[in-house]
Amino acid sequence: MKSLKIILLILLTGNFAFGQTKDTTSIKKTHNKEVFGANKAHYVYAYFNFMFATPPDEGTDADIFYGKSHSVSYGVRYRFKIADFFAVGVGLNYTYYAWHFKQNDSKKIPTSNIYDKEKLKINTLGTDVFLRFNFGKRSNTVGNYIDLGGYGDWDFYDSRVFTNFVNNTNPDGFSTSTGINSNLNYLNKINYGAEVRIGYGKIVLFTKYRLSDIFTKRYKEAISSTELPRLSVGIEIGFHK
Repeated sequence: MKSLKIILLILLTGNFAFGQTKDTTSIKKTHNKEVFGANKAHYVYAYFNFMFATPPDEGTDADIFYGKSHSVSYGVRYRFKIADFFAVGVGLNYTYYAWHFKQNDSKKIPTSNIYDKEKLKINTLGTDVFLRFNFGKRSNTVGNYIDLGGYGDWDFYDSRVFTNFVNNTNPDGFSTSTGINSNLNYLNKINYGAEVRIGYGKIVLFTKYRLSDIFTKRYKEAISSTELPRLSVGIEIGFHK
């Protein structure tokens, strides 16, 4: 009889433990569904944006082509929801900048040489941090929001590309001669600034203001204090709900 009681006790204890395991697994799955999502506590999404430089100019020794001078960025952001109307976040991105320069007698930046075409190409890895203020009704979507934040860029590769059109016996009347200077020592490797974004679903309008100088202090003292435009505006597409 004593042995029978022991066997019954083991069976009952095993069933209780199995039931507890099932309940715990169910709770974990439900919990994950509750905290990860477009309108949940945690969310990660990718994005693409396109940005144009805008006036004002800063100095008279370089004129750029507005409309052609632009940047393209690909990145991913993590957002942590603190309240229905407020969240914080951080992002990582790759950004390509292209600065196209007009060729005239007053030009000193990036050099005083005159070409038919000239541009600076800058490739960066960057990060941004932001405060997000949500507004309007939304279900399990990112919804509408305003982001206030800052960004930083690390220039890992840059180059100056210059082109001249050369008359010769080519049937088209000319050929091109292109030169490239890379790893430019007169550009700062770190740049940073402030950013504001207004999002309406997947579409975002934004503006960035660069607080740092693109050109080094030594270059500005030796060549020109002119700086490239600090203000840019752009549009972004978010790959999310």
